[in-house]
Amino acid sequence: MRICKQCNSEMINGFDIKIDGAGYGIKITKNSTIFSEKIEKPKVAICPKCGEVSLYIEKLEKILSK
Repeated sequence: MRICKQCNSEMINGFDIKIDGAGYGIKITKNSTIFSEKIEKPKVAICPKCGEVSLYIEKLEKILSK
């Protein structure tokens, strides 16, 4: 359960983020070279009360094991 930092309401988890015009989305990498290893695809939570959007990583094991 994620809590909104703006209004302290429970956020709705599990949304994805996409770049307008392309279905590739965004990715988190350790560095910014063209051959960067993909760490994890970010997920999105939305507050139904105020509309605040939060990006988060579900599987932290990939980041912590690096």
